[in-house]
Amino acid sequence: MKFRRCLFQPFYISIVILIFVSCKKEMRPIEYGKDNCEQCRMTVMNPQFGAGMLTAKGKVFAFDAGECLVRYLKSKGIKENEEYYVSDYLAPGTLIHATEAVFLHGDSIQSPMGGNLAAFNSRESALSVQQDLGGTIMDWNNLFNK
Repeated sequence: MKFRRCLFQPFYISIVILIFVSCKKEMRPIEYGKDNCEQCRMTVMNPQFGAGMLTAKGKVFAFDAGECLVRYLKSKGIKENEEYYVSDYLAPGTLIHATEAVFLHGDSIQSPMGGNLAAFNSRESALSVQQDLGGTIMDWNNLFNK
């Protein structure tokens, strides 16, 4: 009897480890052409403008543009235990934390939902694009006071 118990012990330990590993909470990449925007229900197509949200429970929501994420959060509210992401305009498909991003808002930026909003991983990047496209530099907090 003791021999059988020893054989099954590694099995049970493996199951417990798998359960903990599978509960890892992280943002997955947006599946362009497959994911639907949580706000407007359109298919997320442009990796230069996509956005995402990771809930406290680990659920991922995709958005076709930063303005859809902002509209969604204005209607539902921002929660401290959720994470928000936007695509870096200069590195399409690369998600960056929205709260740390620098945004450029202007008529020359043609984002999917007409919000004319692009996100950048640094102020320098946003300033370099601003020289060509114009617009106003904003941060995460500015988006909600606009």
